[in-house]
Amino acid sequence: MYDFTINGTLNAGLDDVYTAFHDPNVLVRWFAPGNMMVSQFMSNFIEGGNYRLILQSPDGFQQTIVGTYETINLNQSLCFTWRWEDTNDITQVGIEFNCDNPTTTSIKLSQSGFKREEDMLHQQYGWIASLEKLSLVTRAQAMVA
Repeated sequence: MYDFTINGTLNAGLDDVYTAFHDPNVLVRWFAPGNMMVSQFMSNFIEGGNYRLILQSPDGFQQTIVGTYETINLNQSLCFTWRWEDTNDITQVGIEFNCDNPTTTSIKLSQSGFKREEDMLHQQYGWIASLEKLSLVTRAQAMVA
């Protein structure tokens, strides 16, 4: 099995960063790598609740992610399953949030359970590209606040 961990720091408060991982109004603005966008997001944000996310490229190609929220600790951590709808491979995502100061939040994002290294590397790239978008979204929110 393969896994990865990404550590990062965002120039935004803890509440804003945590919210970005579950609030549809914020999540749709960053949760897709590169020129892809979130075309649909449905979520029951409770432990045991499910989510469904459709990513779409400019040419109309779509990919669907489904999963279940396993652990929700307000402003501390999230753990959920991740499955591309066209596969049976289920991985685990864990995110830890840490308030460095009122305007900076660190995150540690891990994803584990990949059967193939190629899938793990592809997913790692997707997270890095998406988190870059998140840094722009949270920076813009901080500038407005």
